[in-house]
Amino acid sequence: MADNNTDTRADWDVEAAPARPSEVDAERERLVAERAARREARLAALAPAPEPEPQPVATAAGPQYAGAPAVAAGTGATAVSDLPVRAETVTVTHRNTDKFAGSLGLFLLRLVTAAIVGSHGLYHLLNLPATTELISSTVLPAPGILAVVLGAAEVAIAIGLVFGLLTRIAGLGLVLVAGGALAFVLWGNWTPFEAGKPGFVGALELLLVAVGVLFMLVGGGGWSVDHGFRARRAEAKAA
Repeated sequence: MADNNTDTRADWDVEAAPARPSEVDAERERLVAERAARREARLAALAPAPEPEPQPVATAAGPQYAGAPAVAAGTGATAVSDLPVRAETVTVTHRNTDKFAGSLGLFLLRLVTAAIVGSHGLYHLLNLPATTELISSTVLPAPGILAVVLGAAEVAIAIGLVFGLLTRIAGLGLVLVAGGALAFVLWGNWTPFEAGKPGFVGALELLLVAVGVLFMLVGGGGWSVDHGFRARRAEAKAA
């Protein structure tokens, strides 16, 4: 009976005895090593990939590296054919109005319109009293000043149309002048028609309004100063 109790107590003492210090140190070292390995793996995943080193290329002038421009032997100059070339796509758009037919048509229309408007402008400037009296019959203020402004504007519009200079602005001025004549002078009686006469009053001015709108939308065409300015801007942008 005493022997059995002694054996049981001995077994319990063995099971309850703490682990040896050597085993605890080994377990701690294993955990530390695992943590260090995981930390190194995370740092390696976050680190940027190293750039590949240039590979030497054998040339007549000596060993060089891939990607570097070749140097002519004994001169130290870089060969033009070995320089990096960047390909760019440049799209050149040619308007229909810049071609021969469109340029010719707009040029003739500009000349005819300039002749009509310029002759009216010279008449208004050379006959200021009659022009002032005509404007006085409308609701417009300062007829004397407006007579000079009207004549000068018509002459300036004619010059711009002849040379194709600021053609869109000249078209806007043509719309204002011809439209003002229709609104304040010719159609002041609320009817453009006259008994016993074909057509209607202000047909020429209405046509000039339409021509002015055309110049505002398409410009002066290829045979114009505006086209030269536009070509220079395109060359500067491409460069």
